[in-house]
Amino acid sequence: MKLKILFIINPISGARKKKIIPKLIEDYLDSMKFEHEILYTEYTGHGHILAKEALERGVNIVCAIGGDGSVHDVGTALTDTDAILAIIPSGSGNGYARHFSIPLRLKDAIFIINQMKTRKVDVGLLNDHQFLCASGFGFDAYISECFSRYHARGLSGYIRLIIKEYFNYKEQIISIKIDKKEFETKNFMCSIANASEFGNGFCISPYSNVHDGKMEIVLLKKFPWYKAPFVAYKFFKGRPQTSRYVKISSFNDLELKLKTNIAHVDGEPIELEPKVKIGIKPLALNLIVGENYA
Repeated sequence: MKLKILFIINPISGARKKKIIPKLIEDYLDSMKFEHEILYTEYTGHGHILAKEALERGVNIVCAIGGDGSVHDVGTALTDTDAILAIIPSGSGNGYARHFSIPLRLKDAIFIINQMKTRKVDVGLLNDHQFLCASGFGFDAYISECFSRYHARGLSGYIRLIIKEYFNYKEQIISIKIDKKEFETKNFMCSIANASEFGNGFCISPYSNVHDGKMEIVLLKKFPWYKAPFVAYKFFKGRPQTSRYVKISSFNDLELKLKTNIAHVDGEPIELEPKVKIGIKPLALNLIVGENYA
């Protein structure tokens, strides 16, 4: 019996054209294995609704076609079910897909679906908000909120926004309780990493393992503007922990008290209560991973 697969396309994510994708699916998806359907999202959060409806119809695999926000919408609808998440990355950053060695070339990503190499992966919680790749508080959350309203999409638009806002943003004071140890810290960025990447090769936490039931908190102090290239270089080379401005710690239990209510989950801005509990749902999601993913 063929597996039922639903492709959910976000037509506006990233800067890549989506018109060619249905033809690529027709040409390269293994029709002996799969019976497929294609739907398009019409608004933020629509992918989550479509994925939930697919579960009710007995769909076996739901494929998110878009960026990390699209993957978040679809993937969080499939947690704690037997359904499988697939990804055809076509967003601005594609951090989650990169972590799992899913090719950025559309045709090759379809071939990965044909191979059906699956793994169970951890899912994170910010209070009741699920996330797959990363969440955060501070400059990363502020930029996510700004980017959601920004006129320019894609990597170039993201970089321009970061440069524009860097000088205006002030470090935030956060109270942290990590595995029963409490302290207060002032940071430019505070990120929670399940997977390793923010996207575009920017490695936020090189040792993050989505199968170990743990996550990492990444604290970044504000650095002089003229050191930005050197700090960025370490992140893009996968060695952020070697910077004097970065501290990375693994945890099982984490609680935060915030001075601001702005946060992000997988790059999507949300509002939170001042007290945040970070939880982990071990191996809660089935995912098709890349051929070379260990």
